[in-house]
Amino acid sequence: MQKIGKMLKEKRIEQGLSIEDVSEKTRLTVKHVKALEDGDLSFFHEDLSYLRFFVKSYCEVVGLDFEDIKDELRTCIDDYTVTFAENEILSHKEIEKNIANSEKLSKVDTANVKVKKRHKKKPDFSLISLIGIVILVVVVVIFALFMFFTGQKDKENRPSIPTAQESGTKVDEPVKPEQEEIKKEFEIVNDELKKYTLNNVDISKKLKIETTFNATDSGYSVTIDGKDIKNNQIYNYGETAVTEINVKKGTNISIYIGCMTNVEIKINGKIVKTDESFNPEVFPGQCIASTLVFTVGDVYESSK
Repeated sequence: MQKIGKMLKEKRIEQGLSIEDVSEKTRLTVKHVKALEDGDLSFFHEDLSYLRFFVKSYCEVVGLDFEDIKDELRTCIDDYTVTFAENEILSHKEIEKNIANSEKLSKVDTANVKVKKRHKKKPDFSLISLIGIVILVVVVVIFALFMFFTGQKDKENRPSIPTAQESGTKVDEPVKPEQEEIKKEFEIVNDELKKYTLNNVDISKKLKIETTFNATDSGYSVTIDGKDIKNNQIYNYGETAVTEINVKKGTNISIYIGCMTNVEIKINGKIVKTDESFNPEVFPGQCIASTLVFTVGDVYESSK
């Protein structure tokens, strides 16, 4: 981020503009402008979802092409959010560990307390068990003999049926049922942080991506194999962004979300499980931006 800030500052000086001039033209505060030039991402930790638009406004004022620095800016934001999330998780784990140790010390040690219990004399079931086994064996033998003699009697009284060769009748081969089409269940595999593989994708149908913003307004972009489908659109609280695309094996889908708080993403009706660092209960009041990457793995084509 320092590299981007240095480029902005150099362009401002080339244009003969002061920090106050940039502040007036972009409607950003002087502190915001200075933080951008210093590359201070921590200054924007509560406004990361709008940092792209701050930088883009600055670029327009000083004549710098935002497309030249867009990818580097996104990388800087992602790296910062991952580092911040990891530090917060470690801090929470340390707090939980301290609480567990405190509770352990407060418990009364009762390991050496002996409690006398009255032991009731158990009845001897050996004789009862032996009698039960003998009765069971006798019943089984009687039943087997009854079935044997009954079967023999039925066999003697059953009329003989001529075979197909004896009667000259043509035997039809059994009809084999048509093989039913195997339905493959679509699945989303979380390979690593913010990277997923989509398996069992029916490429004869469009892939449907639904993103619902349940907490706040947010920037939103969708890129398919490096081509922007939705570019820097703003969605309001409660709105759902719907994208339907044709895919094939190996298609790469990147989804940038300016504020991940309470965002629900569904692909073909299945909810994408995101990292716990985006949970508002873990980081109350934080608005974390992120880019999720999906790669199409196993595919098939259903019959039309």
